[in-house]
Order: sequence, then structure tokens, then C-alpha cells
Amino acid sequence: MDKLRIRKAEEADLQDIVRLWKRNIRTINTASDIADLFYPFKKYYLVAVCTDADAGTANKGRFKGRGRERIIGFVGGAIRKGQGHISGIAVDREYRKNGIGNQLLNMVGAEFLTDGFKQITLEARKSNRNAIRFYKKNGYKKLYDIKGYYADGEDAIVYEKKIRI
Repeated sequence: MDKLRIRKAEEADLQDIVRLWKRNIRTINTASDIADLFYPFKKYYLVAVCTDADAGTANKGRFKGRGRERIIGFVGGAIRKGQGHISGIAVDREYRKNGIGNQLLNMVGAEFLTDGFKQITLEARKSNRNAIRFYKKNGYKKLYDIKGYYADGEDAIVYEKKIRI
């Protein structure tokens, strides 16, 4: 992997966020649904950007001297019930197991903490063992199940993490 950095998402990133969301998260959310979450909670949307070393013509001069940027991961946060909430997080398969997801969770957690929130919640599909393992490893604790939460009828597990300085 070339240079990696995490930065705040911009409106120009929305198409790539939608692509990542739909490719990596089993969902019926449309691009419009994702945009509806993005705009009011933009502050809590972060992207993991891989910059290719080759600064050739691939970027059409958009990133002078920085190479070509590719969004390889994102986290989308929101405020729900007076606390931070992770609406979606994904890292492209070929970049997983490199700590990118951990960095995204930590950075959005820091944003929530800065704004005075003490907890973060999220839902995971009951069948998604990799996600469950990932969240537990990152300090999330199971709160309860929601029967039939997903459009296909699958149950969700709600997790919570207490955050502090």
C-alpha cells in the first residue's frame, strides 16, 4: 500500500462513499439514503485515502504533487438519541487487516468526544461474525438484539462503547 491518510469527507467523496457502502455493507440503502445521512452529519464522516506514488496524468492535475487519491475506506457517524452513532463503516477487502478500520473508529470517536458525547452506538448483523469480532476488539459491548431490524428480516445486535479522554 502506498501512502495512507484519514481525512474528513468532502461532498466530492460522496460517490466513492456510496460505492464503498454498497460494495461492502449488505444494505438496501440507496445513494439518496446515504446522501441524506451525509449532509446533516458531514462532520462525522471520515475517509481513508490511499495516495499512489505515481503523480502522473491519472489525476488530471487535481492533486498536484500528491499522486492519485483513492478512497479505500470510510466511517459515517451521526447523532442518535443524544449520543454518537456509527451508521456505516467499510474498508475495501484488499486493504482490510491493516488497522484502517481501527483508525477510522478512533478518529470518529475523537470527534464525538470533542463534541461532548460519551457513548457511541452501532448495529451489526447477527450473522456478521467478522464485524462483531472487530467491534468487540475495539471495545464495543453488546447491549441488546433487535428482531428483524434489517430489510431482509435479519436481526441486529446493538453495541455501545463508552468513550473518554
